[in-house]
Amino acid sequence: MKEPIKFGLILLIFCAFSAGLLAAVNSFTEPVIAEAELKSTLASYEVIFGEKADNFEEYDKEKLSNIKEKYPNIDNIFVAKNGDEVVGYGINVNSNGYGGAMTNAIGILLDGDTIAGFRNISNGETKGFGSRITEEEYFNSYNGKSAAGPLEISKDPQAENEIMWLTSATISSKAAQEGSNEAVKVYNEVLKNE
Repeated sequence: MKEPIKFGLILLIFCAFSAGLLAAVNSFTEPVIAEAELKSTLASYEVIFGEKADNFEEYDKEKLSNIKEKYPNIDNIFVAKNGDEVVGYGINVNSNGYGGAMTNAIGILLDGDTIAGFRNISNGETKGFGSRITEEEYFNSYNGKSAAGPLEISKDPQAENEIMWLTSATISSKAAQEGSNEAVKVYNEVLKNE
């Protein structure tokens, strides 16, 4: 009877030590990971907006919190500026593809309510299929499209509201579309009216 109790105590101490060690390592790595993700996101928006914006500021935290209550998939929002003038918004949105969670960045210009561009920040999609959302062929299908309403997927995106449907990656295409449509909705209902 004493042996199982001794074994249980040793296991408990080992688990507590491991959990503490994991928490300590996480407290050191979490800010580094967050900073790397922020740099990656800002680099994406620099490409998306090009010369139309020269700096990006994080959106007001309190307002973002209110938006997240209604739209929980919105991860972050950036205000795109050219000098002091607000020219658009960068919206990071989460959705679930075939391989799990993905985060996408979509830039929207106030001038004409047009999409400046799209980039995938992170994904767990299948290489060669769903991961094609990271390729130029896919993300270029967003450039110049209308942000006035929902986006549709199409094998041949010609209309102002159509983006590319990746064959053999329907789930990934739909996940990116759903996230983008949530970003477009936030833009139309909240951001463009500020």
